Amino acid sequence: MNRKIFLSDMEYGIEEERAVVAVLRERWLTMGPRTAQFEKAFSKKIDGAHALFVSSGTTALHLAVYALGLGKGDEMILPSLTFAATANVAVQCGAQCVFADIEDVEVPLLSPKDVARKITPRTRIVMPVHYAGFAVNMKKLCEIVEKERKRRHRAGEKRPLYIVEDAAHAAGARDQSGKPLGILGDAGCFSLFSNKNIATGEGGIIATKDESLYKRLILLRSHGLTRQTWERHKSGNKDYESLYNLSEPGFNYRPTEIAAALGIEQLKKLARINKIREKLFKYVYTKLHDAKNFVLPFKGLQSWGDPSYHILPILAADNATRLRVVASLNDAGIQTSHHYRPVHTMSYYQKKYPKAGLSLPKTVEYAEREITLPLHTKLTKQDMDYIIDALFKSVP
Repeated sequence: MNRKIFLSDMEYGIEEERAVVAVLRERWLTMGPRTAQFEKAFSKKIDGAHALFVSSGTTALHLAVYALGLGKGDEMILPSLTFAATANVAVQCGAQCVFADIEDVEVPLLSPKDVARKITPRTRIVMPVHYAGFAVNMKKLCEIVEKERKRRHRAGEKRPLYIVEDAAHAAGARDQSGKPLGILGDAGCFSLFSNKNIATGEGGIIATKDESLYKRLILLRSHGLTRQTWERHKSGNKDYESLYNLSEPGFNYRPTEIAAALGIEQLKKLARINKIREKLFKYVYTKLHDAKNFVLPFKGLQSWGDPSYHILPILAADNATRLRVVASLNDAGIQTSHHYRPVHTMSYYQKKYPKAGLSLPKTVEYAEREITLPLHTKLTKQDMDYIIDALFKSVP
């Protein structure tokens, strides 16, 4: 079989090439004017909320929870059906992970009901994951968090409670009310990794409407320093030394100007990219709608607002069938993936939280059955027909 269909591909063209060359010719490579330009453009995509560009989606998550004070003695509630970084940032801050289940195998999103069951006085952050670019029920989740905030206020408890959205899959997505994902909580974090809908190679965005949080994030992004090298570069040494200070120890989570230049060009294409992905996603779902051997998450597509369609998940009957289908598709030259192996089953977290899986039955079932099919802008309907035909052939 000579045909090869890859899981993902980037929508790069001459515009990105020219943008990178322009940065090289200007001879300033680290965080500078293009970073500010990209942040301004991204802010417009999220209805004017602040947008801070950082070096990766993971550093976005870490910086956000760190800035909100997550630390020893705290708990963070999150789904286990996510990329490992979602949990890692809590551990890196000295906090404990509390894994909550998904709503259902057909709604593989953080369950607000399970969050309500698992909130304790030690919970500082709830981190919903907008899996595949579909919106968690943020209205219900925000109601649960607000109820707990009021309880703490009445009880005189001092620990604050925040929502930080993991919107790694959700660039350009909106919920059922038309609001952008990533700005519905206290902060939201986007990934611009190479396989995302728009890609800067490595890169991430922190979104927030909170002015004071935004100002702290700016400082923490670059060591906690009050002045940046670019400011000296553009203005000479005028007032630089007198204004150069350390407010608090921070991190080197600065992005590059090359990544920002790529982001500027990619952002111009985001709406078109998401629309192509939507058409391909819906085409496959229409073809598989009545299939007996496969279950489709997010069946009622018309009720999901405006997702970003980052991945294309389907469910086999069971794990044995999943493995057989994956092997058959591989033989046909079709690359697949698995989103995700639950975090609580990975060796580090299994040792740390050995009983976590007992309260996550829907997550466990979903992961045993899930197959991620190829989805990107280079695919045609003919490619999708080939994938669908291979699927049907894989399960007699």
